[in-house]
This record gives sequence, structure tokens and C-alpha cells, in this order.
Amino acid sequence: MMKRTVTLLFLVLCSISSLYATEIGAADRDYIIKGTVKNRQDEPIPYATVMVTGTNIGMAANVEGKFQIKLNRGNYKLRISCTGYEPRTVEVDAVKEPELDIVLDEAKNNLTEVVVTGTRSEKMLKDEPVVTRVITAEDIKKIDPQDFKSLLEYELPGLHFDGAAHGSGLPAISFQGMDSRYLLFLIDGERIAGEGALDNVDFSRLNVDNIERIEIVKNAMSTLYGSNALGGVINIITKKANRPFVGTVSTRLTSRKDRKYTVSLGTRQEKFSSLTTASFSRRDPFTFEERKPTKRLYELPDGRDSIGVNKKLGKLNMRGYETFSIAQKLGYDFTDKLSAELNGSFYQNKLLYVKEGKISERFRDFTFGGKVNYIFNENSRLDLSYHYDNYFKDDVDSADHHKTKIRYRDILNNVRLNYSLLLAERHSLTVGSEVNAEKLRTNWFKDTTANSITNYVLYVQDDYRITDRLTLVGGIRMDYHSLYKVHVSPKLSAMYKVGNVTLRGGYAAGFRSPSMKELYGEFSHGGMFKIYGSTDLKPETSHHVSLSGEWTAGIFNISATGYYNWFNKRIAMQQRISENKKQKYPDFVYVNADSAKTYGADINMQIRLPFDLTLKGTYSYVYDDTKIKGRRSSYVRPHTAVMQAEYSRKFGNCRATLGLNGRWMSGVDYWATSYVSKKRVFTKLELNDYMIWKLNASCRFPRGVTLNIGIDNLFNTKDDNFSDLYAIFSRGTEFVANLSVNIAELIGK
Repeated sequence: MMKRTVTLLFLVLCSISSLYATEIGAADRDYIIKGTVKNRQDEPIPYATVMVTGTNIGMAANVEGKFQIKLNRGNYKLRISCTGYEPRTVEVDAVKEPELDIVLDEAKNNLTEVVVTGTRSEKMLKDEPVVTRVITAEDIKKIDPQDFKSLLEYELPGLHFDGAAHGSGLPAISFQGMDSRYLLFLIDGERIAGEGALDNVDFSRLNVDNIERIEIVKNAMSTLYGSNALGGVINIITKKANRPFVGTVSTRLTSRKDRKYTVSLGTRQEKFSSLTTASFSRRDPFTFEERKPTKRLYELPDGRDSIGVNKKLGKLNMRGYETFSIAQKLGYDFTDKLSAELNGSFYQNKLLYVKEGKISERFRDFTFGGKVNYIFNENSRLDLSYHYDNYFKDDVDSADHHKTKIRYRDILNNVRLNYSLLLAERHSLTVGSEVNAEKLRTNWFKDTTANSITNYVLYVQDDYRITDRLTLVGGIRMDYHSLYKVHVSPKLSAMYKVGNVTLRGGYAAGFRSPSMKELYGEFSHGGMFKIYGSTDLKPETSHHVSLSGEWTAGIFNISATGYYNWFNKRIAMQQRISENKKQKYPDFVYVNADSAKTYGADINMQIRLPFDLTLKGTYSYVYDDTKIKGRRSSYVRPHTAVMQAEYSRKFGNCRATLGLNGRWMSGVDYWATSYVSKKRVFTKLELNDYMIWKLNASCRFPRGVTLNIGIDNLFNTKDDNFSDLYAIFSRGTEFVANLSVNIAELIGK
């Protein structure tokens, strides 16, 4: 009770500071530049962003498209941008307090979206040499997901979640044939602790209502964010306060009693900014019931095949969750060039069970960090940041909540210094250094001793625009690992434009050091078997090549990307006969396996038709060449696709949007191993193909009120049985209602 009171008091204090913060030490600026941002139909564009280039001065327009900025006497460049419109730069003289009418053209595709992950500097998608995918806040609104996991499932083909990771009760991810060990998740460019070295991220801590956009750099193409990110980087950019008053309240309810409540309050003054966001979410547990018997094909030790059928239909209890999170951002501009930001957050996730037991599992996370930015001029800037993340899981006695037992604790500390420089309008040079330190205490270890690793990094990258058609990006990253010493990872990308066609290609080398679980683990799985780490493990090394082509002609855009990854000394689990003769199952140990490879292709298409209809589709093919004794052992579904259709039109005072989202995954057969009388037996498993649809209809009324009505799993798709954790566990069709209120518009601010 005391902790809840403190949390609520913190929320109230943060909200008050957001509403009544004053401009302490504001500079005396003599001129006010006013303006209105409109489209070609002479309609205002709400919340367009207006930034003064070469400074940290900026503000968003209000709902009527109006803005005003105070400046000292002089000449300035204003950059005006808004999702769905082509950005524009205008020059102004702060002498006569001008009032501007700025017209933005509607974007014919999403290639004008600005990204930062590939280069740490703002660049439009169409000019980014590294293949990057962007999911905007507008995209998230149209899907209206309950959580981050649901969002990714409807946006990214080649992605799959299984039932639970390592017995934690949390879903584990696979993307383009690689599991979460090879994916680097970031929040505002900072690493996320989760299960940390236990190879999984707690996706429930990512509040979708607080996301401005998500940038996805596929495969090992990022020099700036880590050699360990062999599968890609997913950078989640959170929202900031960009107007004198911002405030939203939303409520999401479903027919299956899921609920989510979010409140956000903030302010952006001349010097000071603050944003507080809090969210509560609950999903009830449920029971998955088989509709058909499970059938398996066995290859016995003597070479004969045997078909086994479990005639009794089974039931599987699926966990639910109850989460609460609160995040705070504070910003202050000391001068037009020097600014600082502080941020912190708290998160709690309690797993819910169909049958409540004596012990329940609870996940918590605390973060704290800060950044200092100095803009020398329009062409150069320096950033210094620090981030602390403390994530832990404990078992809580249901009768006495004061009795807890920590199962693991993962602590990350990260310090980064980054310098960006534009030379001769051709070279975008980025140089930086960082220190990543991680400390882990877990029940995976033999005793309660904590283990730690530290990684020191230097990186340099040059984005060289050789001609207006040809751009090269070369980078090199040097990691000094506390256990594995120096490793150097070079990367090279190229982009060539000719007419409506853009060609991209790249090569990247990388390495992944063994996690602490893989090194030091000695975990007993309920006494049935053990999983052992090995300090003899060597780092994995990888090579990645990709080639893509993109064709854009007005409202039509299509791109195709092919990639090939191969790994040396890939770390895998290998079964071994237990020394304990009474033990029923064999143990597992982490080993460096032989080389492995994955390859695949993506095809993306988008067309915006003139009668307010947009069609999108993405297909992904993945081949994972993982075999056991010549048999395919990968459960990765080779074919997946996501499809979106969106119709938007204004009817009276209502801006209506109708959206249909679909996700299809092919079936796959694969072989798993088990032991009978301590002799290995191969088991063939079948995963069925799967298709799910979601229908959403929303209406944005005047005064900032938006109502969304949807149907999730439109055709009540379910798996017939649960042959293993890689099946799809669906509750069936559910109806969704989401009411969102923009407080600033409601009260006319």
C-alpha cells in the first residue's frame, strides 16, 4: 500500500510540474515569428513540428496549425515537418516579426519519414543507405494493439513469438530465423535490461501509447549500436512534450475483459519541457483447449517409424498479466545551443494464473538516465549520455506480499559520447565511444554469486555522398570485451539512385559474445534435467550481405530485399547423457556448434489510390539451415506476410478511418529429439498454417475526441492442438473499444 501511495504521489507531483513549470532564466528574445501550417486545400495541419536548424529551438503547431517562436535578431532557417507530408525548409528574417503562411504537400508515400538509428543524425528514409523500416505513432493508432507484442505481429513478417522463454512466463521472439539473442532492443537509443543475459526482453514494459515511432535496422548493419546485434536493431523512440500544454487520456476495453488505461500530461515552454506518462494494463489468463488429437511421427532407435496419437484432448493454462508503468521526461535549454534531458521510469508486471497458487511471479524495472547535447552549428553536435536500468524478477507469497524471493536481477549501466560532423556537405562523420557494463544474479547460476561483464567500444562511421546518385557508408566498430578482449567489426553500405529506382547493398561482419547464462549457468529444471553453461565457449562470428532494389513512382512504391547470413561457432544447446542414473531426461550443455546459415527475402509494396484508399503488403521468406543428423530442426515458418488496407475520409465533423490488417504464416514440419531409455529418438512435429485478421473503424471528432471500434481475430482462427510451444494460442474473436481524449484540444489550449 505504501509503495502505491508513493507512486501515485510521484505521478501527481510530476503532473503539477508539467502544468505549472515556468521558464527560469529564459533568454530575452526580441522578435516573435508567427505562422500557420496548411495543406494544399487551405486546411490547417495540426501539430506540425517547427524547428530552427542549428539550434534546439522548436515547437509544434496547435490544432489550428498556428505557431509562434521567439528569436533574437538575425536570419534563420525553419524546418517544418509532419507525418504524412513532405517536409519543407524556409528562410526567415527575425527583424520585422514576420507572420508566415507555410504550405506542405501531402506525401505520396512514407519515404519522407525521418530516421536516426542508422547514422545518429536525421535522414529521410529515401536517403538512408541502410535498409530501415519505420512504424509511426499514426500506424500504431490504426492498429490499436493491446501491447507491444501485438503491434509487432501485425507489422513485421518473418517474426514469431513462442509461448514462453526459459520458463519465465514471458514470450520469446524469433525474427528472420534468429532468436532474441541476436536482436538489440533500444529505448531512445539506450539498451534494455530484461532477462538481460537470459536472452529475452520483457515486451510488456514497452508502452505502445508512449511511442512516437519505431525504427528497425535489419541484420548486422548498425556500426553505432553494437556488434552483438546480428539480427538487427529495433529502436523505440518515445514521445516528448512539444507544445505549451499536452495531455491525453485513453481507455481500451475488450469483450474478453482486457483493459488498458493511459494518461499523459506535459508542457513545452521556451526553456523547459516535461512529459509524464502512466499506464495500467490487464489481460486475464485463459485455458487453451485442443480440438483435435495430437499426432506425431517417431523414428525409433532401431530405425523403424512409429505414429503416436494422443487420443485424449488436452488443456493448457495460459498466463495473463497485470502491468503498471510510469515514465517521466524533463528537458531544459540552457542556451540555444546547450540542452539537457533527464528521464526515469518504473514498471511492474504481475503474471496471472488460471488457478492461483501460493506463489506468484512479479517483474519490476527501474530506469534513470540523462543526456547533454551541444550544437556547435548547423553541421556539428556533441552528445553525452548515461543510462541505468535495473530489472528483476521475484516470487511473491500470495498470503504475505512482504515475503519475496528474487529469482534474478539484471543491472545495466551505459555511458556514451557521440560527435557528429557534416564536412563539405558531402561527408556525415560520426565518431563515438561507449562503455556497457552488465551485472547479473540469477537462479540459473549454481549459487547466488553475481557475474558481470564490461564492454568498451570505439566506433567511427562516414556517410559519404559521392554524387547526387551514389552514397557510400563505411564504418568500423572495435569492442574490447572484459573476457574476450578486442574484436573489430567492419561494415559497408552503398546506395545508388537512377530515375525512380534506388539500389542498396551492404556487407557487415559481427560477433556475439556468450551471455552469462551460456557461460556460467547450472540450472535444474524441476529436478528432471539440468542446463549447463561452459566457460570454454568462444564468441560467435558472423557475416551478412544484402542487396535491395526499390522503385517509386508517385503513389506506388515497391521494394525487394535479399539477404544471406552465415555464422561460425554458433552457440547452441546439446543434449548429453546425465551422470545421475536415476534422472529421467538427459541434461543440456551450451557448445559452439558448426557453422550455420540463414537466408531470405522481403518484398514490400504500397499504393495510395486517389480515392483515399491505401494498400500495403509485405511478404517475407526465411530459410533457416539448422539440422540434426540431416533432419530439419528449425521451427521457423519459411513464409509469412502482413497485409493492410486503409480508407480515410471526412464525413461532416468526423474524420473517419477504416482499416483491415491481416497476418499469414505458413505451416512447417520439423524434427525434435528426445531420449527413450537414454537413446535418442527423433520426433516429427507439424505446425499448421495460420491466418488472422483485424478490423478497425475510428472517428476523430472535434475537440480532440477519438473513438475506435474493432474486431480482433475477425474469423475466429484457432490452432487445433498444442503440439509444442511454437503453436499459436488464440482466445478467438474479441471486440475492442478505445476512447481517447486530447485534453489540450478539449479545453482549447
